[in-house]
Amino acid sequence: VELTTYGDDRYGRRLAVIHLERVNINLEMVSLGLAEVYRGRTPEGFNRRPYEKAAEKARRNGRGMWIQGPSYRSPIDWKHQR
Repeated sequence: VELTTYGDDRYGRRLAVIHLERVNINLEMVSLGLAEVYRGRTPEGFNRRPYEKAAEKARRNGRGMWIQGPSYRSPIDWKHQR
């Protein structure tokens, strides 16, 4: 397992990309609809575009959490509901 770190977010959580045998685990999780793209400030040197493309494809194909279609509610949106 290899980590490529990009510093911490405003809560002190480490921002990193995890690789296992050359597979980008973060990207795989987004591609499978098992994770969302980080919405915080993009760390310097990090390319968000491949993750956004993978998320859009997963959404279009109804993979993972996206099978819920329009009724899917992101945990961050649920947390900050008013």
